[in-house]
Amino acid sequence: MNKLLAEFLGTFFFCAVALLSSNPLAAAGALAVTVYALGYVSGGHFNPAVSLAVWLRGQLDKGEMLRFWGAQAAGAVTAFLIYKLLGSSHDVIRKLETPAFRALLGETGFTFLVAFTFLHVRTARQQLGNAYFGAAVGLAHYAGASSIARLSAGACNPALGLAFVLAGLVPGWMILIYLLAGLIGGGAASVFYRMLNPND
Repeated sequence: MNKLLAEFLGTFFFCAVALLSSNPLAAAGALAVTVYALGYVSGGHFNPAVSLAVWLRGQLDKGEMLRFWGAQAAGAVTAFLIYKLLGSSHDVIRKLETPAFRALLGETGFTFLVAFTFLHVRTARQQLGNAYFGAAVGLAHYAGASSIARLSAGACNPALGLAFVLAGLVPGWMILIYLLAGLIGGGAASVFYRMLNPND
């Protein structure tokens, strides 16, 4: 239960900042500090694609991964409710007019980057105990969110994508893009990690 609460809180604060601030750097900062603050409890995933990658890596059982997904979705929904309660004086996401394939390609690539970075800085035996893991994960998200904001709003995280869709900040069909990108990006991150670390 402590792990699920940590995943809920971390995802909630990350998504709430992303919705309310419209600033990729602020969202990345929220992700970094929550990974630092709660990583010792649950690992600090706050992203279904990361949980998928960690499961495929063999460091999370299937049942726990599914429970993590539920906690992360609940965090995203709660962030949306807070966003609606507090309101916003600006449009966080501009209208997207991009082909679905380009949005999928961008989201998949940078979701991969976030999950791939997480696997290396949080699970690699050679890097255990490092002091920069939270910053690395946050910066990976910032790189992605900044690069593809015009294509897909730069979620790089299916939970954040869910929050964007619920808030009406992107078209409803984008949820399929975020989910597919999470599955492909998270899965590919695990494959490439194993290729680079066959003995880990």
